[in-house]
Amino acid sequence: MEQYYEQNVTNRDIDKRSKRTKTLNIARSVCFVLGVAPLILTAMFILSEAFFMVFVLIGVAVPFFVAAIVIGYFNKRNNTEYDYTIDNEKITITEIYYRESRKVKYSIQLRAIESVGTFDSEKYNKVQGNAVKKNLAIVNYDDEKTIVYIYYYTEKGRKILFIEPDRGFIIALKRSVAALTVFDESMNGLIKLLEEREAEDNDLS
Repeated sequence: MEQYYEQNVTNRDIDKRSKRTKTLNIARSVCFVLGVAPLILTAMFILSEAFFMVFVLIGVAVPFFVAAIVIGYFNKRNNTEYDYTIDNEKITITEIYYRESRKVKYSIQLRAIESVGTFDSEKYNKVQGNAVKKNLAIVNYDDEKTIVYIYYYTEKGRKILFIEPDRGFIIALKRSVAALTVFDESMNGLIKLLEEREAEDNDLS
């Protein structure tokens, strides 16, 4: 049976951080301009063969460029959301920046998955040491109980991807993966937890 499921992982803090985001964007632009200005002056000193001043101006410019890159990185990270999609062949993770631009970040073949479980499970402690790389595709870090690891094989070695799936995504994943033995027992507890939270939300509404 054809299987398809899509989950949008929303960043609850984007709206709260809107003012700070604007401030950091301004700060990033200022740092970039302050970094470019000394480099423009270097052309004058190169022509006059005052190479000492060229090195001085480059030294002045570099910290501003570094600051602009760091500010941009954290601002982007704080304004990132994800789409998880799953079909009969693969999981695709799309990164969404500022609720505008999108980029496919990870693609995992279902047949390459070797283990799936919760972040706080015993199985994770056993497999995490074998991973050559760990990647995050989560935005809400405050609830470790709902963070799931996917341990999978690639040509460059085994990797781990952390996600925060809803109950529907987990069910779709179980239906799509041929070998159910890859699912750690902790996943049963997570499904029950998410089911209870859904019931509580329905009661409140």
